[in-house]
Amino acid sequence: MQRCGWIRDTRERTSRLVPATLRAWLHAAEGEALAVLGERDAALRALDHASDALPDVADGELPYLMLDTGHLARWRGHCLARLGEPAAIDDLSHALDAMSDGQYGRAAASLRVDLALAFRIRGDLGESRIHAHRAAELAGRTGSQRQRRRITELLTA
Repeated sequence: MQRCGWIRDTRERTSRLVPATLRAWLHAAEGEALAVLGERDAALRALDHASDALPDVADGELPYLMLDTGHLARWRGHCLARLGEPAAIDDLSHALDAMSDGQYGRAAASLRVDLALAFRIRGDLGESRIHAHRAAELAGRTGSQRQRRRITELLTA
């Protein structure tokens, strides 16, 4: 947990100074770092705090920071998929429903890769392939090498 302590320290030092959306974003970033480290329970707590901190209405103070319930569901789903949790499917499906078609190409590709991973973890290889192929199409359109690499790793695993 110490390797991502700087995120927590930043969040704690600035909690009263920054808008609620940024507080939520910092909690989510901490959750992702913890998920990467395999700290499941701490990651889920941080993501729950992000959800609690997220204002019901965009605060408008940070027009460059895109974070709403749909984006947060995608972030949570990504973390759950990284942790090998089949429950990622629910969050990722919610995020997919909230995402406008064609509006977020790279984000949609990433979300589809995460869905493919979550379905593979659940043992649903057919559904996993559907999302992996759709992710490949999106990654091809956006030129995302990172997502192409993730898809290749997923399909060859």
